[in-house]
Amino acid sequence: MSNYEDRRECVVSVPRIVNDDVTFYIVVVQVDAVCWEVSRRYSDFAALHEKLIEEGVDRDVLPPKKLLGNKDPAFLMKRRKELESYLQGIFHFLARNLPVPLAEFLDFNKYDLNFILRNLASDFYQREADLTSLQLDQVDDGGEGVAGKVEEVPLETSWTPLEMYSVSQRLQHTQPPSDPQSKRYDFTNVMDACCRLEQLKLTGGDQKIGSSNIILNDLTFDFLAFKALTKLRLHQIKLDSGHLTSLGILRSTLTELTVHDSGVLHVHHVLLCDASLTDLNLASKAFVWNSLTLLDLSSNKLEGLDRSIRLAPGLQTLILTNNSINNLDQLTGLPRLRHLSLSNNKISIDQDLHVKLGCVTHIDLSHNKISSLQHFIKLYSLQELNISHNKVKELEEVYTVCKLPCLENLDLSNNKVNQQVDYRLKILEAFGTRSREVKLDGERATKSELDKVSVLMALRVTREKKSPTSLFGNLPNSEQWRN
Repeated sequence: MSNYEDRRECVVSVPRIVNDDVTFYIVVVQVDAVCWEVSRRYSDFAALHEKLIEEGVDRDVLPPKKLLGNKDPAFLMKRRKELESYLQGIFHFLARNLPVPLAEFLDFNKYDLNFILRNLASDFYQREADLTSLQLDQVDDGGEGVAGKVEEVPLETSWTPLEMYSVSQRLQHTQPPSDPQSKRYDFTNVMDACCRLEQLKLTGGDQKIGSSNIILNDLTFDFLAFKALTKLRLHQIKLDSGHLTSLGILRSTLTELTVHDSGVLHVHHVLLCDASLTDLNLASKAFVWNSLTLLDLSSNKLEGLDRSIRLAPGLQTLILTNNSINNLDQLTGLPRLRHLSLSNNKISIDQDLHVKLGCVTHIDLSHNKISSLQHFIKLYSLQELNISHNKVKELEEVYTVCKLPCLENLDLSNNKVNQQVDYRLKILEAFGTRSREVKLDGERATKSELDKVSVLMALRVTREKKSPTSLFGNLPNSEQWRN
């Protein structure tokens, strides 16, 4: 991206016109290898000129306005050349200390790191001023601010690699404040905010930024400025391209890490992104994510987990939706795991799950290739199971999980088992007296269903020759359900 302060060459030109109902002059700015276009009308030039007169620009240097014949091609070509000469002249005159109106006219605030940092400093300065004002208002209202402190909302922001690159580059090249008379644009505002920032979302991409030739994911950046991040969301950020460094510095603070749609092939590309080793036998405790409780690697290219997942032993929630995972290996190293989401993968379970997921309470395996529920039978802590959009055919497969003591929510929608006669009644009957407490396919049993379930249970008890006392003790009470 552009760095006007360290430029070797900067060229401004007006090479062409776009003329429809309104005439736009296309301004091209090139700072070394970076270039971009800006569309401006003559009225924009006139407005800029009024502001630049205060900077010492001669009032008469702007080509005059013409009321008649201003659509004539010959006139427009002549004016284009005159506006180009005008821009090049004032740019050369003001190049040493580029004024803000001219910088914004040429979109330096969008593509040049110095002006991007200037805007960030102003934003954080204003945010701090607003917070101070809020605290004073609470003090005036007799709130806790009287004691000298008001609880602050966690500081969070959404950036692209453009802002991250600007901060990283600025830290590598120290320089004095551009405006020592104003604290609003001081870079220390950005540094202070980065040090206190708790939540950050970064959105990248392989597309060019605006009208420039800058590609977001070609920009390098690091996390050295961040000391308090607890939640980090990366969207379309390439971790294995070498453009992102120092992510591991966040190991001691991050509690939630999300990496979406970033082409991740292996978990170690995330958890060991800053290490040269992928062999955990050689990895030290320095690579352990001690605080991480949520890891979301949705919409990537994972085909399975690797041993690096054990570097996050405190994980409570693991979200791996929209990948190509075909097994549940390596999960035994997560003793605190409670929520597991693996929807939209390629999983067909062929081994008992209690040895891998003994304490998990919520599992989402929708949109997979599961045909049998026999391997769920010993998940005694399971409270919610989503097996929708799979290949379960037989009621007997479902009866096994109905015996799980904590199961309260079972979703079997869009399986072939749904086509069985009296499917809901038979499944609810299998839950016994718990049928009124359970959600089946997102819905609780109706009173009519509970009455029919009671009849089915009575018939079963009679068929099994159990005593009437046992019968009434096992039937779901429809009057209790009504209350």
